Amino acid sequence: MSRIRSPQLTHFLSIPLASPSLTASLSALRRDVLTTLPGFPIKAIRPVATIHLTLGVMALDTAGPRLKAATDALLRLADSAPDIIPDTPLQVGLRGLSMFDESTTSNANVVFANVYGDDVTRLQEFANRVSRHFIELGFVVDASVKNNENKNGDDITTPGAENEGVALHATVLNTRYASYFASGASSNEGGEPVDRKKGKKKYRKIRPSFDATELLAKFQNTVFMEPMHIDKLAICKMGERKVEDGGGYEIMAYIPLP
Repeated sequence: MSRIRSPQLTHFLSIPLASPSLTASLSALRRDVLTTLPGFPIKAIRPVATIHLTLGVMALDTAGPRLKAATDALLRLADSAPDIIPDTPLQVGLRGLSMFDESTTSNANVVFANVYGDDVTRLQEFANRVSRHFIELGFVVDASVKNNENKNGDDITTPGAENEGVALHATVLNTRYASYFASGASSNEGGEPVDRKKGKKKYRKIRPSFDATELLAKFQNTVFMEPMHIDKLAICKMGERKVEDGGGYEIMAYIPLP
């Protein structure tokens, strides 16, 4: 029986979080990581411009009718589904570091900052409603299709058709961005086999891991960002822009929030 291939993900619903206070705190985290974990892959440290909350991932086209339909749906959200938009401003901060599976701290791929603040419950309700709305419209990939296959990271946190909640988190370390190809890699080194040949050698894509135990304990109560106003909901294109300021994601459309 042939395997059903997952849809190619191209965009995501996002709440951007970049701020001056976050810049300072993540710079401090960066210095600590590189000091505490010699040899840590620097590409795994996420640039401040990329820090966000993912509300859903999308399988659209790059510049075609599905992308236009999805952005139009976002721009019309206040008119088509006014009950989704919060009545009053939302504020959220980031505090402490966590992993999805705390039993694997010695073999980590992704570490994220937790949301906190008086409005977390309201933010969670907003995120769930937005994600369900775009699932129903056929733009956000249902978790029952994607199956949260990257539960140790990569922001695949879309709720399924059941009322599972969006896993609100802001990824700060992700070794997917430090993956590399190596020849003769054995299966116990991790990574997925890749049909890539150079000469007669076969190569395997390796995703490095690291021991996050000490890091999580040290920063468990650290405030990385004081509660700030959540001012927009955006559809972003996957893949960072390569620019001098550290990049960020291209925003295809956004709406302001109260």
